Amino acid sequence: MPQTTVLEPLQADQWFVDSPDLREFVATAKDIISSTTHNRAETLNALEPHFAALLKKENWLPKNFAQSNPDSGLGGGIGQWLLYRSQDRSLTIFSLVIPPDEITPVHDHLSWGLVGLYQGKQEETVYRRLDGGELEGQAQLEVVGTYQVKTGDIYYLLPPDNDIHSVKATNVFAPSISIHVMGNDIGSIWRHHYHPQQQSVRYFRSGYSNVLFKENPHIAV
Repeated sequence: MPQTTVLEPLQADQWFVDSPDLREFVATAKDIISSTTHNRAETLNALEPHFAALLKKENWLPKNFAQSNPDSGLGGGIGQWLLYRSQDRSLTIFSLVIPPDEITPVHDHLSWGLVGLYQGKQEETVYRRLDGGELEGQAQLEVVGTYQVKTGDIYYLLPPDNDIHSVKATNVFAPSISIHVMGNDIGSIWRHHYHPQQQSVRYFRSGYSNVLFKENPHIAV
């Protein structure tokens, strides 16, 4: 089974949303990330106020990046729309659109990240793995907590803590839209889809709703 996905660098940074607000945030994020390489908690703390400012701005996210996707790699019509990806794949920004009352699989991210709710309401359930991942195909999880997330709220992803969760859109008539700032190319790598009741886990690759996966990654096992 795949353990690590090694992807080749891109030819250049990729911009799928060309917004002055997003470009300003990316430039700031790159400076912060490069200056806090050895302390990702510090990276998240420094990024948060700039990310909060981006979430408050209006009209920078086009409508086609704020819609569901019937062919979703996450199921349930959940859209995962890539907004920006750096050349070395060490920074990606995407929108996650969850239709009303739909829920993501229980999944991990395998990277530090910031998640901010741009629109709607969500319920996040955070898990912790108890078995250390020793048994292939099996996983024992416990619930750490369940949290109500409203528009403008931000939470951290920082493995090994706070990296496994599921998210449900709790608004009735419109999807929830969250913006993710990640320290990896999360849609292109193999990560984990957990089934807590069956105490099982499988590998999956979510992809992006607007980008075909054309690379042939080397899988290190």
